[in-house]
Amino acid sequence: MTLLPVFAGLVLVQVALRGLLTHPRLPLWLRTAVFWAAPCCAVTWTMIMTADDPFLFPETAPCPREPMREGFLGGGKAWGVSTPFPPRAYCQWEDGTTYDLAPGAVFVFWVFFALTVLPLAAGLWHALREPEALRR
Repeated sequence: MTLLPVFAGLVLVQVALRGLLTHPRLPLWLRTAVFWAAPCCAVTWTMIMTADDPFLFPETAPCPREPMREGFLGGGKAWGVSTPFPPRAYCQWEDGTTYDLAPGAVFVFWVFFALTVLPLAAGLWHALREPEALRR
């Protein structure tokens, strides 16, 4: 059942791209912004998702395995947590204390996400409003 929503999403993105590229009033730089913002958004998302990964450099892991001194950040052991959407990576201690990892990258992700979604929404609006413009 997950194949149908994925296929519908791909068709929707294709219609939005065609509508975006045929939109007569949008400047060229805005029409082509999707093609560099989407890969940058994906790379930033990957950086956020791997921010709590201790396997690359275990001695400099962002979430320490051993308990830290009491009252420094959190008490007890810590582990890394990542949420895919909205993207967030943080360390969580046994006592419930959290420490965000890569907050600047989260901001950059949302900027690139907006630079991808807003022009695509404008293209989808144009495609739905003037479908005969897509045939040219």
